[in-house]
Amino acid sequence: MRVLHAAFAIILAVAWHPAHAAQDDDLSLEDLTKTEVSSVSRRNQSLSNVPAAAFVITADDIRRSGALALPDVLRMVPGIQVAQVDSGRYAVSARGFNGRFANKLQVLIDGRSVYHPFFSGTIWEYDPIPLEDIERIEVIRGAGAAMWGVNAVNGVINIISRHSRTQAGGMVAATLGSNGQGQLYTRAGGSIDADTTWKLSAQGRHAEPSRQLANDRYSEDDLSNGVVDFRFDRSLSGGSDFRVWANAGKSSLGDLYPLTPNPLNPPTLTPVSITQKISTQTLGGRYRWLNRAGIESSVQASIGTSSIELKGAFEVNNTQFDIDYQGRYSFAEHDLLWGASHRTVSDEVWSRYVVEIGKAEFTQRTTGFFIHDNWTLIQDTLQFGLGARWDQTNLGGNTFSPNATLMWTPTRKDTLWAKYSKAPRMPARAEFDVTMLAGYLPPPNPYLPAPYNLLPVVFRAQPGNASLRPETMEGFELGYRSQLSQRLGVDVSVYRYRYSDIVSSAQGNMLFPVFISGVPLAVQNLDRNNDGNGWLSGAELSVDWLLAPTWRMQLSYACTHVNMDDSANPVARAQGLKEERSTARHYGSLRSQWNVSSSQQFDAWIRGSSGIDRTLSPYTTTIRVPGYVTLDLRYAYTLNKDIELALTGRNLVGPRRIEYVTDFVPATPVIIEPSLLLSARWKF
Repeated sequence: MRVLHAAFAIILAVAWHPAHAAQDDDLSLEDLTKTEVSSVSRRNQSLSNVPAAAFVITADDIRRSGALALPDVLRMVPGIQVAQVDSGRYAVSARGFNGRFANKLQVLIDGRSVYHPFFSGTIWEYDPIPLEDIERIEVIRGAGAAMWGVNAVNGVINIISRHSRTQAGGMVAATLGSNGQGQLYTRAGGSIDADTTWKLSAQGRHAEPSRQLANDRYSEDDLSNGVVDFRFDRSLSGGSDFRVWANAGKSSLGDLYPLTPNPLNPPTLTPVSITQKISTQTLGGRYRWLNRAGIESSVQASIGTSSIELKGAFEVNNTQFDIDYQGRYSFAEHDLLWGASHRTVSDEVWSRYVVEIGKAEFTQRTTGFFIHDNWTLIQDTLQFGLGARWDQTNLGGNTFSPNATLMWTPTRKDTLWAKYSKAPRMPARAEFDVTMLAGYLPPPNPYLPAPYNLLPVVFRAQPGNASLRPETMEGFELGYRSQLSQRLGVDVSVYRYRYSDIVSSAQGNMLFPVFISGVPLAVQNLDRNNDGNGWLSGAELSVDWLLAPTWRMQLSYACTHVNMDDSANPVARAQGLKEERSTARHYGSLRSQWNVSSSQQFDAWIRGSSGIDRTLSPYTTTIRVPGYVTLDLRYAYTLNKDIELALTGRNLVGPRRIEYVTDFVPATPVIIEPSLLLSARWKF
């Protein structure tokens, strides 16, 4: 707490003399509210005038956060729950239902989905794009399926990359830190002519292993990431433009899986070192044009390959093709938007022992169409939006996603909005036929002789019928956004959703011994079904306050409550209780951004979360993950317009902690420790 008090003392001391700062460094709340977002309705709108719970993270916010990984940047958004698992893995969700592979959050880069269809979630441990290459991050809480398709259930995160014309010249940014952390970013960019620009960037990131929660020894979660990103932009006549990009990345991350039993009674587990390797390659392009009839159109296509490997245990290789078209036409009081998209994902799976997949090869095809009309009922006062999307996939069937919004702006400073939406979540490939090692238990008959009383127990999950239905979320949101004064803005939203047909399981018979890949196992059959149902409700608050022309405070807070229905199915009931207890009720963040002078910046960030309970299968053992409050500090000094030095301290207060414990994957919990980072940025 002494560090916390000292931090506030420093903040107050500097803010007491705002005259020290140069006029050029003044912050503007008006500029922040005018920030354009495109993820709500696929068209550029002012942040202050969108009928949705929207939040924008700017490039300056990213830099001043001092974060090295994308999930850490997202902690500032109300309603986004971020929990660090180890040095590279994160659990990230919007409005509850967090998990290692949270399956109700759509993540995009420039409108291209990076949601992995095999696991039904986003894999955060590799860097899909360097943080220095991000122009802004648009975060929309609530359903976005009417625009972005299936799996945009609880939210959409759209990462907007920088145009290459803003990245001319060269740049080197390096960070060295405690706990073996390091990062190096390089970039070169230029122009071929007045209308054609390009940039090439590369980033490498490394982190040494963390300490285990159980014994304070070092774990095996050493991280090495690398990503290369190329972008080419050309402006054409008539307001048209063309863009090509290419991206390639690799990631290596270790872990300790408690897999090998020791002959004790009850048996204990010896950790086994597992290395996870990820590689991705993507090539894509986009063309935008305006025809003589006034119709704005764009078509975007990409092809990519990826590989995820647990060395010696599991590997999945994907080839993915995406194409997306959208058109826009405004007439009278209507702004009409329509489009279509298609995705084909072909995968090949190799697995043994830890994970077994029934089908070694599978091709998933998803096609969707959408239309949306934004109708101005009263000019500058009342707008009504209505739209829907239809998607069809060979894995989950057909889905329909309607959306309706009503936005009232009684004054230029006040906006009230209401939203009804329905969104589906398609079952993942891995949910249909997977066998996963869950741990070790004695069989029901304790009198069986060894080695049968030490058999590993695996879960074999298969649909109880021919297929699984898509999960469905349906509900309402209300919001109020106001510029209370030139220096104070507030954004409040409340919501209530009904979830139906959540993928669950029914416990079947246990078989032993069963030989899988030549290894004797006890197999617990789980019949997959759609028995899960429940309610989600909550409230979110965001406040922007300019206490002085050079000092900005930003508060965000979210309260989330999951209430699952009771069920006669004991497995579904246990899963419902797990969802309720593993969702943090309260999550908050308070950031201070301070321009001390024309050459100095001082930032402080207090953030915290209430605790959760994690239930580990198959023991039904509950582990308490305590709540926490911590503090980040950053001081930056600009030597000249091209060179900046920064010192960042992260997780400076509070006891050593864990933020999350995985359930499906038997990973080793590790400690999140304080760290110091020294950074340098040089433009040339």
